[in-house]
Amino acid sequence: MAFERGDDNWQESILGILRRWGVTLLVIFALLLTSTFPFTLANIGEIRPSFLLIAVYYWAVMRPSTLPPFGVFAVGLAFDLIADYPFGLSALTLVLAQWITVSQRKFLLGQSFIVMWMGFAIVAAGAGALQWAAFSLFEFHLVNIRPCIASAILTAAFFPLAVPVLSAFNSQLGGRGQGSRD
Repeated sequence: MAFERGDDNWQESILGILRRWGVTLLVIFALLLTSTFPFTLANIGEIRPSFLLIAVYYWAVMRPSTLPPFGVFAVGLAFDLIADYPFGLSALTLVLAQWITVSQRKFLLGQSFIVMWMGFAIVAAGAGALQWAAFSLFEFHLVNIRPCIASAILTAAFFPLAVPVLSAFNSQLGGRGQGSRD
């Protein structure tokens, strides 16, 4: 009897993990598609706010096991293919952002929303700088930095709008979450 009960818990654990990953991947896929649509601003050109970066940062703080680095890397590669970016650039950027954010997770969990937002703004600026440097390297000359700056600013500006949506999905995931060792 005890064996059956343990077996059920094991199955429930596996199903819970698969459910959390499935919901997370569904949200990430929607954000991937949303991130591919550029905005055109006069005198700046095309910019793309990175909704993917917002999600990676959010889940790196709130629930890091739900979005493992290999998943982040795969989503970054998919974005590069869809957006016609240099292959691997977004994957590298997102995995670095996740790694840096996870390393600061204990600090960020205890902070106010404003501090988390400022932390994200720093991550967005770093991601923009990395992408600008990579684009310049691939083009063999310094490309216009204004689209990267505008994209980082717009991405940071969308953070307060995206967090309630991501929080709603996070609360539906159940299991361990904010504040746990997840």
